Amino acid sequence: MRETTKREAPRGAAAPAGDEARVPDRLITPHLVLRKAKDDDLEPIWRNIWSDPDIAKMMLWEPTVTREAAVDRLERTKRYQASNYAYFVCRKDTDEPIGFAGIRETAPGEFEETGICIARRFQNRGYGKELLNALVELVFSRLCGRRFQYGCFRENEPSAALCRHCGFAYSHSERMVRKWDGYEYLCDFYVRSRP
Repeated sequence: MRETTKREAPRGAAAPAGDEARVPDRLITPHLVLRKAKDDDLEPIWRNIWSDPDIAKMMLWEPTVTREAAVDRLERTKRYQASNYAYFVCRKDTDEPIGFAGIRETAPGEFEETGICIARRFQNRGYGKELLNALVELVFSRLCGRRFQYGCFRENEPSAALCRHCGFAYSHSERMVRKWDGYEYLCDFYVRSRP
């Protein structure tokens, strides 16, 4: 069993050299704006996502329980997002952060998601499909990717159903260990290739 770092934002990591100019500041869908984090996002992202233990069960990060930890996490997030394909997912009508999403290039033309999350109270409204389709468009149309990989916990059937609905096909599974609590899980990987 291998320990994973998938979907965990590396502290201070940056996009590969030469990619900085390619990182769009925002992506827009009919109901969402994927944008970089800002200072006044602290309370809503902490309330909607980071402090929710039920969301964290299906992610690799530990819930953020104190405001001090949330302030630190927001600063790390802003630094990471500055030079990576990583965004807060916001409602277009209110600009409230209700999730996050990101991708990274793992080899020339090959991308993987680095985490996709919508707050529980905003799920089942079609936002996940809009969000994932925006990332698909980014990978294949804007970045000329050939392959896009999506991974999720085996027990996260809503996430698996989302990626299948968006044209991803099952590829393989790997046993992994979540770093912060030692949880052993099976990660199912799905792939979509350039049309």
